[in-house]
Amino acid sequence: MMSFCKEFNARTTKVRPEVPIQVTLVPRTDRTYKFFMRTPQAQWFLQRCARIPKGGDYGAAAAPVGNITLKELYHIAKAKSMDPQLVGVPVRTICLGLIRTAKAMGIRVSRDLGPEFLKRDDEPVEGLEEKRKQLRLLNKASKKGGKKK
Repeated sequence: MMSFCKEFNARTTKVRPEVPIQVTLVPRTDRTYKFFMRTPQAQWFLQRCARIPKGGDYGAAAAPVGNITLKELYHIAKAKSMDPQLVGVPVRTICLGLIRTAKAMGIRVSRDLGPEFLKRDDEPVEGLEEKRKQLRLLNKASKKGGKKK
């Protein structure tokens, strides 16, 4: 266990603390192990690019909650192409999958930012986690309020 911790810490020294890393740990019967590190989920990348705390509730059926450009989508696809399960998959295929994911989250993908989303870069990315926590607390409060009636 100690060797796993040392190796994991050595491989994650260059990763920012706020970035969620997906890790697959494969233990073997002879007390050895193997682990794979992957990039964060596509939803995390899309939310950070669009500067939204969470995706839309109704996906593409409602008005878009965010907007990202094709250039940003391409950079996300390049980062995702380093995942072990996506090695050898064309970047175009990864981009198409990301476009479908963005559509399901209510994020519009376009060549340029829409006029209603031009000020999104003024908002710091660091505030997204705080907004996400506030939304969670509001949801809990509304659920508790609904049960008492």
